[in-house]
Amino acid sequence: MVGLVLENKTGPDVAANGDRPLRRVQTVKALVKIPRDLLVQALEDLERPHQFAGERLGFFSFREAKHGSRPFILCYDYHSIPDEHYTYDKSCGGRINGVAIQVAMGRALRDDCGQLWVHTHGRRGHPGPSSTDLHEGPKVVQSLANAHDKRMQGWSIISENGVWGQIRATNGVLYDFEDLAVIGYPMILPRRNAHAVPKRGIAARLLGVLMKKYGAESAARYDRQSFLGENAQAILESCKVTIAGLGGGGSHISQQLAHIGFQNVILCDRDRVEFTNLNRLVGATCWDVVFKRHKTFIASRLFRGLQPNAHVDDRPLNWQDKIDEVRESDIVFGSIDSFDGRRQLEAFCRAHLIPFIDIGMVVNRPQKRSPEIYGQTVLSMPGKPCMHCLRVLTKETLSAEIQDYNAGVQPQVVWPNGILASTAVGEAIALLTGWSDGSIPAAKIDLRGSRLTMSDSKLAPALEGTVCSHYPLSEAGDPLFTKL
Repeated sequence: MVGLVLENKTGPDVAANGDRPLRRVQTVKALVKIPRDLLVQALEDLERPHQFAGERLGFFSFREAKHGSRPFILCYDYHSIPDEHYTYDKSCGGRINGVAIQVAMGRALRDDCGQLWVHTHGRRGHPGPSSTDLHEGPKVVQSLANAHDKRMQGWSIISENGVWGQIRATNGVLYDFEDLAVIGYPMILPRRNAHAVPKRGIAARLLGVLMKKYGAESAARYDRQSFLGENAQAILESCKVTIAGLGGGGSHISQQLAHIGFQNVILCDRDRVEFTNLNRLVGATCWDVVFKRHKTFIASRLFRGLQPNAHVDDRPLNWQDKIDEVRESDIVFGSIDSFDGRRQLEAFCRAHLIPFIDIGMVVNRPQKRSPEIYGQTVLSMPGKPCMHCLRVLTKETLSAEIQDYNAGVQPQVVWPNGILASTAVGEAIALLTGWSDGSIPAAKIDLRGSRLTMSDSKLAPALEGTVCSHYPLSEAGDPLFTKL
């Protein structure tokens, strides 16, 4: 079953290309993730007029991630079908010949990937299949599986904000799916059912009752941020966020997300509060040091105090111990001390097409000169420049860290962390809501502490439009193993 989570285990059989019938279930909680640039490219191609066909068709190449609670279909390339590969057929909107199918079959085998046969019924709304789609789609999928049955193969109908399709698992079973995430500016989050109110303690329940009594849970609470858009609050409440590292910067991020109204957060840190944390860790008190409380407890206490109905994963663990939860995130914030730790987290996010926002700062203390605070906020988007491209991570910094050249107490103060965290949260809000009317967040914004300035990195514009060579989209998904 390759880890598929089924909502309904009954359904009609669907014959495919004369082979034995494929057993079909109602729905699988598969998630299709497509970078926005790739989705726009596909829709522009599919909406081009054809000499005689009523609609165009194409193929996405995708990688898959099957571990965890559900499979991810991670699209990384789009392939247009040449005009001469269409056949004239009045009975349907568009039909392609055997050559087009053979090309896709060869691509699946050569690139060791899945193929998603795709067309559109229009850019808006959530699409649904026609009877012809349900008849022809499984035939194409079976042909693709005949070429490469070790990878998932599928077909779908897409729009700007929705998808409907079927995926053939490697066990030969055909499943329906309808869950889409668009990764880019602005993002489209997967559809989520309203979640049940989590179990809460007496104090949290009492707080919830008081908030309801005084109308604090009404929409009026967020009136002053309504400029973010008509549906902004619903988007923020649906968004799943991970914060990795809850020291100076991470504690600021958690606090701000709680004020804004986020309802789903995964807190990752296994450390306990110490007296040396109190100059920068938001929400921590001297009593927390005395009782040796975890940083996740501090962040959770503050978060639930503002959002008593929120789902907060506050187990005192690092993100590597919450892999399945983190991979479900829509955005990941990183506030990790080590360069290697940041490299690992970015690599994980890239593999699962998750936007990653990293913050970091350092205080330089040269001899005979005044100290200076340097820092940056980096927006690492799948396919776009990464922290290696932007020279935040280099061989030199990673090597120096391995050799412990940076040993010793690292200066930290609360206000630069707050500046960087606020910038990171602003980047996330722009991605989720698109409120800034086309102003795409910068890939890297630099802090100069002595001047209290944040400015776009000089390197970021030079890399605009370039494709990241360190984390190609084609390497998303589970690792591929090849016999040597």
